[in-house]
Amino acid sequence: MNKVSSDQELDLIVWSLIQGSSNALDFLDYLRHTLNRPGQQEEAFQAASKFWANKNEPRHFYKAVAALEEMAEEGNDIAMFHLGRWYRLGYGVAVDADKGLAWYRKGAEAGSSRCLINVARCAAKDDVPAAIALFRKAAVEMGDLSAHCFWADFDKENYDQHMQLAASSGDPFSMYSLAHERLKKLNDADAAEPWLDMLKSAAQKGESYACTQLGQIYRDGHHGVAKDHEVSLYWLNKAMALGNEAAYVILGRDLLAKDEELGINYLKRAAMLNDAFAQSILGQHQAWYGKCREDQLDGVLWLRASAQQGHKYAINKLAEALQNGRGPEVEKNEVLIWLQKGASLGMADCQSSLGIAYIKGEIMDRDEEKAHNLFHLSSLQGDAWGTYLLALTYENGHGTAKDLVQAFKCFKMSAEKGELKAAHKLGLAYLWAEGVEEDIPAAAKWLKTAASAGHADSQAYLGMLFSYGHGVEENAEIALYWLQLSAKQESAIGLRELARLYEAGEGVDTDMAEATKLMAKAASLGDEKAKAWIDKKYPNKPDWLKGLGSLSDKKFSDDE
Repeated sequence: MNKVSSDQELDLIVWSLIQGSSNALDFLDYLRHTLNRPGQQEEAFQAASKFWANKNEPRHFYKAVAALEEMAEEGNDIAMFHLGRWYRLGYGVAVDADKGLAWYRKGAEAGSSRCLINVARCAAKDDVPAAIALFRKAAVEMGDLSAHCFWADFDKENYDQHMQLAASSGDPFSMYSLAHERLKKLNDADAAEPWLDMLKSAAQKGESYACTQLGQIYRDGHHGVAKDHEVSLYWLNKAMALGNEAAYVILGRDLLAKDEELGINYLKRAAMLNDAFAQSILGQHQAWYGKCREDQLDGVLWLRASAQQGHKYAINKLAEALQNGRGPEVEKNEVLIWLQKGASLGMADCQSSLGIAYIKGEIMDRDEEKAHNLFHLSSLQGDAWGTYLLALTYENGHGTAKDLVQAFKCFKMSAEKGELKAAHKLGLAYLWAEGVEEDIPAAAKWLKTAASAGHADSQAYLGMLFSYGHGVEENAEIALYWLQLSAKQESAIGLRELARLYEAGEGVDTDMAEATKLMAKAASLGDEKAKAWIDKKYPNKPDWLKGLGSLSDKKFSDDE
């Protein structure tokens, strides 16, 4: 075994020792170990997926650890390097920084420059001058110029010189690092060309993150480069073949709408490697679009895994999924715990959701003032939804003095950022002169904005403007168009006003049966005017008109 002379030869030994395992963790550790080197990645991913539920089965990676330790004891510095890395990062073994450093030191003593570089990286945490001396030894005495790539972080005055020296060595990671740094500020294709060439050289040498960056560049047209789907796909596929989880995330997310099965497969591969972003995307997709209950439960599990890593998007989406019954809570008040965590991290969505929870008082004691303050925090961050909710507190006097002028201002800010419910409220404010002078043209503008985007009540009010000729020329045909759209979405207002058209024969033939049917539906949804119409027209109601629903006490909700 001591004759192993390359990383690839060592990889073959590791694979031979773990391929009979039924534990997914063995294959995931193999994938982490072989990143940037071609190997049995496809077989490992398939095995990890197959045995995903078997993480309590006996592990085989200990065999690889034992084999490398035997080689290392016989003086093999390649084995020493990988043992150092395994213990430092926890591949197949528990994380043990001291053991990792010990193996790096043995490798350095055996003449391995990359082991010495890692000894220097570890030393830099406590003793920068000592680390620089070790970097210098690796670069100058041992001739490994890639040491400059790490040395650069501790010698900012000579940063560029270090990075150029490192890249000149032909080391793929150093070339990628320099090209990545240079491309950050370049949007001109000609200026970016030499650094793109360097990035391509690094990618061709097996640096998977260079492959991934090239895939993104051609996918999105960065740095003045024309978008090219085929070229992007080439580089992303190359990155995936080298085990790069970021490439799986990019392609997986893109494929969800085109080839859902393949997209999910790619995202799961990255998620299994503990990529929090992949877990959040996969979790959200499965929790809400999964084809069966099992898919939804898996989605919640992935969201929880991502949230436990502190991924902000997942924290809010997990709370939302749990609130909507997409999966069970694993501890009492889990929803509240995640909302509080997200809010404390400054997440506007969580602040808004937590505020709503305080208003509703279902999972915690009702506290309107705390709700108002949370909405205020969300609004201060420019969040349109939080600003809309803040407006509602001013409108209704929840946790603050009732202030229609301030409510109007907040509705306007939110509407201008695209919040449709705010656009509807803003239209009504102009229409009814609440917090602002009456302005029918402005009311029509904002109601039309919300109505065109599908807001049912805005469609109803816009229809009413044309039906009654309020600020616009009376037009039964246009009124009918908007009221029909509103009624299809079961807006009580839209149903009621459409019924009036059928009653009066405006834009349609008079049809009292249809009018009664629509009014009854509106009344059943709680519309008081519709109920009054029913009572007046049918004082002795037939059975089918009895027991119509009534509006519950007005509550502050997401639907308001």
